Amino acid sequence: NVPASSQFAMGVHLLALLSQNPDTFLTSHEIAESTRTHPVMVRRLMASLQEAGVVETQKGPGGGVRLARLPRQITLADVYRAVQTSEPLHLPHTPPNRNCRIGEAMQSILEEIFERAETALTGELARTTLNDVLENALSRHRAPIS
Repeated sequence: NVPASSQFAMGVHLLALLSQNPDTFLTSHEIAESTRTHPVMVRRLMASLQEAGVVETQKGPGGGVRLARLPRQITLADVYRAVQTSEPLHLPHTPPNRNCRIGEAMQSILEEIFERAETALTGELARTTLNDVLENALSRHRAPIS
């Protein structure tokens, strides 16, 4: 199982791979080969991305998954919202002591901070497209040694 904390990174990797040939369907096995993860994990992430309208799937021979939109039309915020199953920052399960001056205020203080942090995170992700990621990845690609 892909930990919730790495689903976004894995989703970006999968989609960058699909961005190389946006009209081509890739199988979960082909994607799993690049990400070095199990095809079942790939299919689970792709289901979330399909539900969000980021990818489309086709069954049968020649089928697989491909982008539903152009790479320049998909932001990392779209990916984050599609695959992130939990909030990145969590309050403790046990509420603080309300009889403590600090404890009484802590939950609302942290909620405000977490909300601002989440807004900043998604704002930053919204400024980057899959096309940006693909171009960056290709520019870092080392030529094979002959």
